Amino acid sequence: MTDIYKDVKVPIKVKLNHSFIISLESNPSTGFEWFAKYDSKKINLKKPKEFVLDSGQLVGGSGCELFEFEAIGASETEIEMIYKRNWEKNPIKIEKFKIKTFD
Repeated sequence: MTDIYKDVKVPIKVKLNHSFIISLESNPSTGFEWFAKYDSKKINLKKPKEFVLDSGQLVGGSGCELFEFEAIGASETEIEMIYKRNWEKNPIKIEKFKIKTFD
C-alpha cells in the first residue's frame, strides 16, 4: 500500500524506488488547483493529479487532489505544491514537503 501524506510539518521518509502520495484539500470548481514543482532527477510524478470528492459532497464541492510520486534519487529534496488558477501568476498558497529517501 502506498503511504498518503497531508502534513507538511512531517518529513516524508520513503525507500528509494518506492511511491508515496501527497493529498491536499482543493475545490477545482473555483478554478484553483495544485501544481507540483520538484527536482525530476530525484522525484518522478508517477500518476498525475486525481481529484477525489469529499463523501456526501455534490459535484462542484470540495475534496482532495492526490499526486503519486516515486523517489528515484537517494538524498534529501522537497516538493513545492502551489495552489493557484493556471491563468494567474500569483498563488494563494504554497506548501513545501521535505522528502528523505533511503535504501
